[in-house]
Amino acid sequence: MIRKNLNSLLFLTSLLLLVSCDFNMVYDEYTAINSNGWSVTDTVSFEVEMSSTEGELYDCLLGLRNNNDYLFSNVFLFVEVENPKGETHVDTLQYLLAESNGRWLGTGVGEIKHMLLTYKEAQAFEEGVYTYKIVHGMRDEVLYGLEDIGLRIESVK
Repeated sequence: MIRKNLNSLLFLTSLLLLVSCDFNMVYDEYTAINSNGWSVTDTVSFEVEMSSTEGELYDCLLGLRNNNDYLFSNVFLFVEVENPKGETHVDTLQYLLAESNGRWLGTGVGEIKHMLLTYKEAQAFEEGVYTYKIVHGMRDEVLYGLEDIGLRIESVK
Protein backbone atom coordinates (compact mmCIF):
# COMPACT_ATOMS: atom_id res chain seq x y z
CA MET A 1 0.00 0.00 0.00
CA ILE A 2 2.81 2.41 0.89
CA ARG A 3 4.66 1.52 -2.30
CA LYS A 4 1.53 2.24 -4.38
CA ASN A 5 1.10 5.65 -2.74
CA LEU A 6 4.78 6.42 -3.23
CA ASN A 7 4.55 5.53 -6.94
CA SER A 8 1.45 7.72 -7.32
CA LEU A 9 3.19 10.63 -5.59
CA LEU A 10 6.27 10.21 -7.77
CA PHE A 11 4.13 10.15 -10.93
CA LEU A 12 2.21 13.30 -9.93
CA THR A 13 5.42 15.14 -9.04
CA SER A 14 6.96 14.23 -12.40
CA LEU A 15 3.83 15.37 -14.24
CA LEU A 16 3.82 18.68 -12.37
CA LEU A 17 7.47 19.31 -13.29
CA LEU A 18 6.78 18.61 -16.96
CA VAL A 19 3.77 20.93 -17.07
CA SER A 20 5.51 23.79 -15.26
CA CYS A 21 8.57 23.89 -17.56
CA ASP A 22 6.93 26.29 -20.05
CA PHE A 23 6.36 29.29 -17.79
CA ASN A 24 8.37 31.53 -20.19
CA MET A 25 6.26 30.56 -23.22
CA VAL A 26 4.16 33.41 -24.64
CA TYR A 27 3.05 31.83 -27.93
CA ASP A 28 3.35 28.29 -29.30
CA GLU A 29 1.41 27.20 -32.40
CA TYR A 30 1.99 24.59 -35.08
CA THR A 31 0.48 24.17 -38.54
CA ALA A 32 0.36 20.74 -40.18
CA ILE A 33 1.97 20.48 -43.60
CA ASN A 34 -0.18 18.86 -46.28
CA SER A 35 0.57 15.14 -46.53
CA ASN A 36 0.93 15.63 -50.31
CA GLY A 37 3.96 17.85 -49.63
CA TRP A 38 4.78 21.49 -48.93
CA SER A 39 4.61 23.39 -52.20
CA VAL A 40 6.81 26.43 -52.72
CA THR A 41 3.57 28.43 -53.19
CA ASP A 42 2.08 27.33 -49.83
CA THR A 43 2.52 29.92 -47.10
CA VAL A 44 2.30 29.00 -43.41
CA SER A 45 1.01 32.00 -41.42
CA PHE A 46 0.84 32.87 -37.74
CA GLU A 47 -0.76 35.93 -36.14
CA VAL A 48 0.61 36.82 -32.74
CA GLU A 49 -0.90 39.51 -30.55
CA MET A 50 1.68 40.96 -28.18
CA SER A 51 0.56 42.97 -25.18
CA SER A 52 2.47 45.84 -23.64
CA THR A 53 6.02 44.57 -23.29
CA GLU A 54 8.11 47.64 -22.48
CA GLY A 55 11.60 46.59 -21.51
CA GLU A 56 10.89 42.88 -21.96
CA LEU A 57 12.83 40.75 -24.44
CA TYR A 58 11.74 37.60 -26.26
CA ASP A 59 13.29 34.72 -28.16
CA CYS A 60 11.54 33.60 -31.36
CA LEU A 61 11.91 29.96 -32.34
CA LEU A 62 10.72 27.95 -35.30
CA GLY A 63 9.55 24.42 -34.61
CA LEU A 64 9.95 21.81 -37.32
CA ARG A 65 8.92 18.16 -37.37
CA ASN A 66 10.19 15.93 -40.16
CA ASN A 67 10.09 12.24 -40.95
CA ASN A 68 12.36 9.90 -42.91
CA ASP A 69 10.74 10.90 -46.23
CA TYR A 70 12.51 14.27 -46.07
CA LEU A 71 15.29 14.00 -48.68
CA PHE A 72 17.66 16.75 -47.53
CA SER A 73 19.98 17.37 -44.59
CA ASN A 74 19.01 21.05 -44.40
CA VAL A 75 16.13 23.40 -45.09
CA PHE A 76 15.98 26.97 -46.38
CA LEU A 77 13.09 29.12 -45.17
CA PHE A 78 11.91 32.63 -46.00
CA VAL A 79 10.25 34.31 -43.03
CA GLU A 80 8.34 37.54 -43.56
CA VAL A 81 7.30 39.45 -40.44
CA GLU A 82 4.81 42.29 -40.48
CA ASN A 83 4.80 44.43 -37.33
CA PRO A 84 1.81 46.38 -35.94
CA LYS A 85 2.84 49.48 -37.95
CA GLY A 86 2.55 47.51 -41.21
CA GLU A 87 6.31 47.39 -41.81
CA THR A 88 7.63 44.11 -43.17
CA HIS A 89 10.99 42.43 -42.86
CA VAL A 90 12.07 39.26 -44.68
CA ASP A 91 14.78 36.86 -43.47
CA THR A 92 16.37 34.01 -45.41
CA LEU A 93 17.25 31.19 -43.04
CA GLN A 94 19.08 27.89 -43.36
CA TYR A 95 18.91 25.16 -40.74
CA LEU A 96 20.78 21.87 -40.56
CA LEU A 97 18.43 18.93 -39.90
CA ALA A 98 20.86 15.99 -40.18
CA GLU A 99 24.49 15.19 -39.49
CA SER A 100 26.86 14.43 -42.39
CA ASN A 101 26.35 10.68 -41.78
CA GLY A 102 22.57 11.09 -42.29
CA ARG A 103 21.57 10.84 -38.62
CA TRP A 104 18.67 13.20 -37.93
CA LEU A 105 19.17 15.97 -35.41
CA GLY A 106 16.37 16.81 -33.01
CA THR A 107 14.36 14.79 -30.55
CA GLY A 108 11.75 12.12 -30.87
CA VAL A 109 11.18 8.42 -30.77
CA GLY A 110 10.63 6.67 -34.06
CA GLU A 111 10.61 8.22 -37.47
CA ILE A 112 9.41 11.77 -36.58
CA LYS A 113 12.02 14.20 -35.28
CA HIS A 114 11.27 17.58 -33.71
CA MET A 115 13.61 20.56 -33.63
CA LEU A 116 13.27 24.02 -32.10
CA LEU A 117 15.34 26.32 -34.29
CA THR A 118 16.46 29.75 -33.12
CA TYR A 119 15.05 32.53 -35.29
CA LYS A 120 15.57 35.73 -33.27
CA GLU A 121 17.09 36.15 -29.82
CA ALA A 122 16.44 38.86 -27.23
CA GLN A 123 14.01 40.77 -29.44
CA ALA A 124 11.78 43.61 -28.23
CA PHE A 125 8.15 43.81 -29.40
CA GLU A 126 5.76 46.71 -29.67
CA GLU A 127 2.17 46.18 -28.57
CA GLY A 128 -0.05 44.88 -31.34
CA VAL A 129 -0.44 42.09 -33.89
CA TYR A 130 2.55 40.57 -35.67
CA THR A 131 2.05 38.40 -38.76
CA TYR A 132 4.62 35.74 -39.59
CA LYS A 133 4.57 34.16 -43.06
CA ILE A 134 6.85 31.22 -43.79
CA VAL A 135 7.61 29.58 -47.15
CA HIS A 136 10.33 27.12 -48.00
CA GLY A 137 13.23 28.17 -50.19
CA MET A 138 14.43 24.81 -51.45
CA ARG A 139 15.10 24.06 -55.14
CA ASP A 140 12.42 21.37 -55.29
CA GLU A 141 8.94 22.77 -55.93
CA VAL A 142 7.40 20.39 -53.37
CA LEU A 143 9.02 19.13 -50.16
CA TYR A 144 8.01 15.75 -48.78
CA GLY A 145 8.59 14.50 -45.26
CA LEU A 146 7.84 17.66 -43.31
CA GLU A 147 5.07 17.02 -40.81
CA ASP A 148 4.45 20.51 -39.44
CA ILE A 149 6.03 23.87 -38.73
CA GLY A 150 5.48 26.11 -35.77
CA LEU A 151 6.30 29.41 -34.15
CA ARG A 152 7.22 29.74 -30.49
CA ILE A 153 7.87 32.97 -28.60
CA GLU A 154 9.45 32.82 -25.14
CA SER A 155 10.10 35.54 -22.62
CA VAL A 156 13.78 35.99 -21.77
CA LYS A 157 14.08 36.20 -18.00
